[in-house]
Amino acid sequence: MRCHYCHNSELLKAESNKLDFQKEILPQIKEQLGFIDAVVISGGEPTMHPYIIQIIKKIKSLGQDLLIKLDTNGTNPQIVKDLVEKGLVNYIAMDVKTLIQKYDQITGVQYTAFSLEHIQESVAFIKSQYKVDYMFRTTLSPMLIEEDFHAIAELVHGAKTFQLQQFVPNDFSNSHKIVGLPYRPEQAEKFADIVRPHVGEVLLRGF
Repeated sequence: MRCHYCHNSELLKAESNKLDFQKEILPQIKEQLGFIDAVVISGGEPTMHPYIIQIIKKIKSLGQDLLIKLDTNGTNPQIVKDLVEKGLVNYIAMDVKTLIQKYDQITGVQYTAFSLEHIQESVAFIKSQYKVDYMFRTTLSPMLIEEDFHAIAELVHGAKTFQLQQFVPNDFSNSHKIVGLPYRPEQAEKFADIVRPHVGEVLLRGF
């Protein structure tokens, strides 16, 4: 995805920005045992990594009952299911970019109907399972309007937690020439009110 508000956009073209998991990352986590109680697997989209299951198993093997949080965009529902069913994650935060019909506008990528069904499948699975806690979250892009939140509310209907987070302009977002000023907190509250009847809890972050 190429979401205009991405805060990790530099990773899209940073070929040299690679770390050796076995030699650099795992030892660093091991060194922090006793000081940390959780590891976040984020991205980009971590479920695209061919060894995501093995990576998490390696982290879990360090012991100390380390908790694992997965940040995902939901495009790989089978991987999400596998991680939950194998007991490899303790919390999932799934980004719901917008209503399904506008995904290409927010993400900058043309999605097939099949790909969009994958996102809907992930939402449905996460809501239906009881093994791990979770939240759905939407960044309040200036491209989103009130009508969009009615559709988003229907998509996440029945979820435990929904988080609405503030859009923070950056150089990457400005390069898209589609960016307005962030919505004011009072407008964010109105959008949150649309979703509230559909979910257990609505959180606002960054407002």
